[in-house]
Amino acid sequence: MSGVDFYVQAIISVLVITDPITRGILFKAMTAAEPERRAEYVRKIAFTVAITLGIAALAGKEILDAIGINLGAFGIAGGLIVALMGFEMLFGGEPSRAQGGKEAHERPESFEGNVLVPYAIPFVAGPGAITLVITIASSGSGAEGTIAALVAVAVAVLLLPVGHLYVADKLNLSESGMKVFTKFGGLLVATIGIQLMLNGIVKFFGLDILG
Repeated sequence: MSGVDFYVQAIISVLVITDPITRGILFKAMTAAEPERRAEYVRKIAFTVAITLGIAALAGKEILDAIGINLGAFGIAGGLIVALMGFEMLFGGEPSRAQGGKEAHERPESFEGNVLVPYAIPFVAGPGAITLVITIASSGSGAEGTIAALVAVAVAVLLLPVGHLYVADKLNLSESGMKVFTKFGGLLVATIGIQLMLNGIVKFFGLDILG
């Protein structure tokens, strides 16, 4: 895979799993009682996601090395987690439980207490996103994987305000429409997870026929 393709795949993968558009539509509904605070909330969400996934990109590989976890094995396990999340979204029509789907759908009078948990973590930056970022950072040669992961995280964080404050404001989807979007996203997430598993197998066994 060429350098450009690797970066493009990393960006698309992180965008699919953080999903700033569909989550933005949910965010709009959950903050309907206090629209004047949406920008404030989105700043907090974006900052939290940036810190969480940024640390995963920068330190995840080193942490795995320090505790003796093979990067190929982690890629297989991480890919399995991501794939299972995708299948749950595909067949359930809503964000997976691992991403805090049920809790993040709750609509209290004020959204303030839900901004960091469960919305930013784990709804946006959940186990699947963290695993994906670490796996990307562990791929590539030298520092390429880490840089690609950081670039993908940066793009996702920059698009969070766009999806939450602008695109979501223009879209008015019904509940069935939301389910269609989520199912399609689940298919993409499952595909990404399977590819991560295959990449992990290649790395673990030192194969070159699948790369």
